[in-house]
Amino acid sequence: MAIDTERIKQQRAIADVVEQHGVELRRSGGRLSGRCPFHADDSPSLVVYPETRSFYCFGCGAGGDVIDFVRRAEGLGFREALERLGSGPGAEAPTPRRTSAARPAPVRRLSLDDRLMLSAASELYHETLLRTPEALRYLEGRGIPPWVARECRLGISDGERLAPYLKRRRLSLKRAGELGLLFGGDGETMSGRLVVPELRGAHCAWMVGRSLDDALQPKYRGLALPKPLLGTERVRRRQRVFVTEGPFDWLTAVSWGLPACALLGTQLRPGALRFLDRARSVVFVLDTDQAGRDAAARLAAAVGDRAIVLHLPDGVKDLNELGTLPGGRENFFQLLDEAQQARRKEPADAATTR
Repeated sequence: MAIDTERIKQQRAIADVVEQHGVELRRSGGRLSGRCPFHADDSPSLVVYPETRSFYCFGCGAGGDVIDFVRRAEGLGFREALERLGSGPGAEAPTPRRTSAARPAPVRRLSLDDRLMLSAASELYHETLLRTPEALRYLEGRGIPPWVARECRLGISDGERLAPYLKRRRLSLKRAGELGLLFGGDGETMSGRLVVPELRGAHCAWMVGRSLDDALQPKYRGLALPKPLLGTERVRRRQRVFVTEGPFDWLTAVSWGLPACALLGTQLRPGALRFLDRARSVVFVLDTDQAGRDAAARLAAAVGDRAIVLHLPDGVKDLNELGTLPGGRENFFQLLDEAQQARRKEPADAATTR
């Protein structure tokens, strides 16, 4: 049976659908704003316009109607997104926000060609980094040693070489645009940005770019793909896992030899941390702003008694900043030791009060 596209757009309120995908929206006049789920958004750059039933992200450029949002958020084709929005009781009225127990939406797997495309871009960016002194100095200034840059295959985009490189390798520029590597034909999404890839074995599955110059906005840009957790391959089957917030916090943790992954923001899909169910302890080291504190408390509650929330020193905004301070590494491990000792004392203290 044919699905009425316009009826779905009318009946499925875009704000409700956006919130169902874990985005907290706040109203400002006739529009709503929140942190974009499609890139590492350190400030609310996603804007939802209820009157026109549309959305736009001023960070990564994602935009469109409710169907476009679902396609991008869940990695679906147009027809699949229509069917998801048009089936069940939600086709007649906006559906309520999902609870944390809801099953995560299915995400389309990258094809082999897609992985080859992303890996080719990652290789090019890594080679460029190794001969770009400015980028290497930037990493040094943020406390990231050269061996981490090599091991994590960090890179940088000069904004000029990707399209010709992909052509030489007979990879589709059109598909590169669909993945978010290119825009407008041959413009590079990561231009002027230091690139942190998400590696799965020998392949790159995603990447995020951070501008070297804060004047280049937005600071972070990701691909037009569902945002993963960064570093998941490093923490699978580990007994103790550290969870950070941003990509540079994660790089700092890696440089200290910690099995860590990064949330890339504070808004997660339900069940995103399910792969940590076998870890005996999960240490949350999130930013010290209100969003980071709220997220740490929320995620620790979801993980249960395996969780440790590590509070960074006053005046330090995140783990990466701590890593750039004299004695920062030693300070971190002292805080960790104190948190673990406090946790070990809790059962005895509880038994004493009963």
